[in-house]
Amino acid sequence: MSMKTGIAVAAGLFALVGLTGGAGAEMFAPSKAPKAAKPKVVTVTGCATKGVPEFCVQIGKYNVTGANPAVPIGKRVTVKGTDAGNPSMCSGATLDKISWKPAGGKCPKPKGAK
Repeated sequence: MSMKTGIAVAAGLFALVGLTGGAGAEMFAPSKAPKAAKPKVVTVTGCATKGVPEFCVQIGKYNVTGANPAVPIGKRVTVKGTDAGNPSMCSGATLDKISWKPAGGKCPKPKGAK
């Protein structure tokens, strides 16, 4: 192999590596992140009950343990919050940014209560 041929082959290899290196970087470049879904606002009226585990507070299928002030157990209330899909050790769909107000009406007595 002559010196000119060796230089031409080396230049061709460097060019090939340079071109594929750039293409590879583009292939693995992060794409634009999808927009996060807007949290769903939920309003529910019902009687607050102890959840599972027992320190949790639920209204229907919703976990309202994070309300501040706390939702009173055994009282009928209207709760508004966002269902952001956050996992929790409490059962039910977890609501965030919770507000509540008394709704009036009576709640059924818990089983075993006199």
